Amino acid sequence: MLTAQAAPRRPSLPRRGSSRDVALFAVAGGAVFWLVHSSIIDDSYITLSYARNLGLHGHWGLIAEQTSNTATSPLNVLILGALTAVLRHPVWALGVLFVLANVVLGTALRRVTRVLSLPAWGAVAAWLVVLLNPLLLSAVGLEVTLTAAVLALLLMAAVEARAAAFGVCAGLAVLTRLDLAIIVVVLFVGSRSLWRSWWKAAAAAVMVAGPWFVFSWLVLGSFVPDTLLIKTQQRSWGGYQFGEGPLLLLSFYPAAIVLAFLPAVLGVLALAVWARRRAQLALPAALGLAGILHYLAYTLLGVPPYHWYYAPSLICLSLFAALAVSALARGLALPVGLLVVCQLGFVLQHGLPWQRAAVTTNWASPAQYATAGRELKALVGDEPVRLEGEIGAIAYFCECTVLDQFSDRTQLVSAIDAVTAQAGPVKRWLLRLNYHFLDRTPAPLTPRYVLRDVATPPAGAPAWPATSPWHGPGAPPDGYYALLPA
Repeated sequence: MLTAQAAPRRPSLPRRGSSRDVALFAVAGGAVFWLVHSSIIDDSYITLSYARNLGLHGHWGLIAEQTSNTATSPLNVLILGALTAVLRHPVWALGVLFVLANVVLGTALRRVTRVLSLPAWGAVAAWLVVLLNPLLLSAVGLEVTLTAAVLALLLMAAVEARAAAFGVCAGLAVLTRLDLAIIVVVLFVGSRSLWRSWWKAAAAAVMVAGPWFVFSWLVLGSFVPDTLLIKTQQRSWGGYQFGEGPLLLLSFYPAAIVLAFLPAVLGVLALAVWARRRAQLALPAALGLAGILHYLAYTLLGVPPYHWYYAPSLICLSLFAALAVSALARGLALPVGLLVVCQLGFVLQHGLPWQRAAVTTNWASPAQYATAGRELKALVGDEPVRLEGEIGAIAYFCECTVLDQFSDRTQLVSAIDAVTAQAGPVKRWLLRLNYHFLDRTPAPLTPRYVLRDVATPPAGAPAWPATSPWHGPGAPPDGYYALLPA
């Protein structure tokens, strides 16, 4: 196991240097967000709908009419909701959070390199390979940028041997994504200097994360988000699951996937030679190992290859790769710089700004979904609409009662009962415990309309085109969303 005593704490940078770094991280983050703000994917709009309802109405749900628990990242929604309450627009809030997260990421990495006596360019390179990763930029709006910032803070607390700070960051990590607990555990095990004060770390983590999970269990009806059940029941796309998913994505988006996964591959290779600087790189190596274990865990779960599921592994391995290369030889700065230049070149050539994510599995473009959502509102008013397709962007732009499992929990109750009945004894007990306080009394809403993806819309039916470069297993051919009587 990778274990090491943390190096002594180093003095902080002079104020001028710190201010200059923060300005660099903020300006670059703002520029990149402008570049991708028009390409936000459908699932990100689910998060933005939650943030808008929370920030403007104090309501936890995808739609205003129903309470739901399908926001995978509570912390992402809570921060976006707070910013939305101030800025009154969730996309502006997202831009602010993206910039702040990149400032935190860059600043934490600079502190890591100072404590470990690594070259400063290693921190900048690590920050850039994450900032410019085409796959991560294709999931802006989800919790990927927040994940990177929180993991950098976690690594910083570990190398500085600050048990209470590590616990705070661990709590923030599991609020960002529950599966980040894998990375928290590996980093803790790899940091012997934290073991003696384990109780401080544990207490801080419980104090940070515990209140939310208790609230979620008692008030929202489940300890973990319902997306865990929804996504694990989907299993695969035409035989492709998470483990082999990069090969499927590579066949549709070769340049983006190569540039996204290359830093992570370098991280895997760096783990093989990390012993040359064992004491110096032990904790960054533990972060890289955690990325591999996260990938293996998702492979064992057998979930579909949604591209943002790869984010934690890519972030961990990319950060370790850049830090490891900076420790091995100054001359390796050139190939790392070349990788960053290639990433930047791809990001710029994809559009100014992007009109569609570089990696997407959506059935329509963001602009097509925005048009459909706005025009749908004028047609249906407050009448419920059952959606047979992707809900995120349409629900966000329509601001109407669009119903599916993500927005209407009454549709999920039967699925919960079916999975519970088929589960083994341990899983059945866990499911019953998780949904012990689920409110089953709300009556289902009766939709008057159905919005359905069709190849050719019926004559006279309102319809909106839905086209995409993605035609992988399970995806419909290019067609239309047609509004029909329910």
